[in-house]
Amino acid sequence: MDENKAAARRLYEEVFGRGNLAAADEIMAPECVSHGPGTPPNVGSEQIKRQALVLRGAFPDLRAILHDQIAEGDRVASRWEGAGTFTGTFPMGAEPLSGDGRSITFAEIRIDRFAGGKIVESWFIPDRMSLWQRLGLIR
Repeated sequence: MDENKAAARRLYEEVFGRGNLAAADEIMAPECVSHGPGTPPNVGSEQIKRQALVLRGAFPDLRAILHDQIAEGDRVASRWEGAGTFTGTFPMGAEPLSGDGRSITFAEIRIDRFAGGKIVESWFIPDRMSLWQRLGLIR
């Protein structure tokens, strides 16, 4: 279980926090299935790499802060927060938002299922509402 928790931690700290996209392929199995709210399941690590690129493009100083982890059996639940300064661009429709120097935080809860030392399935719930409010997209 400790190895699984460490691998899940790497996902936040290395992929999101440091922008080391290659680490996603070390942590996630090629056939990994990710389930997010309102979207069809994604297979593989490309979607999480794209998400990290988008977030790091908008918040170049992005820090990933892991608040909680609970492991049981083959699953690890993590609650993490991203924090950074909005100095880049955030793609939103036809017109990307330009950074204005605001400090931004957002949160996510994720459950990862492991097999053979790698993530093979994930369920995640990002707090998009808070992120969009902080970006000024909704009030």
